[in-house]
Amino acid sequence: MPKRFKPLHLDSGTIAPLVAGYLSLLVMVFLMASNVIATQVFASRLQGLTDLAVVYAHERSLKIGRPQTAEFREHLAHYLANAPVAKAMSIEVINLEISGPRSNLELCAVFKLPLAPGSGAICREGSAESFLVP
Repeated sequence: MPKRFKPLHLDSGTIAPLVAGYLSLLVMVFLMASNVIATQVFASRLQGLTDLAVVYAHERSLKIGRPQTAEFREHLAHYLANAPVAKAMSIEVINLEISGPRSNLELCAVFKLPLAPGSGAICREGSAESFLVP
């Protein structure tokens, strides 16, 4: 009967590199998740700001059911200068389009990732439309 194979020596290594690898993966997942959540929260705040800004400016610039461009820009600038959420962001108006009774607004804001060395820009759109009721 053949003899069983016996190792010549035992491996007396350590699992420290394995534990370090798992810990680094855990930290990386935590950092990525926190950055994704922070980005989603920032995008939601920007969307809310865009929607309220377009409704505010649209409502205050109406003349006979149609918004006036000059007044719309004036009221939009007033809203963005005084809204508490807007003061915490660096906002830029990318596109403003008024066609008939409808106003479309696109705002972009630059944000810095909380746990990463980068930054990015998020853009959101909002629109408002007025109706004449006879």
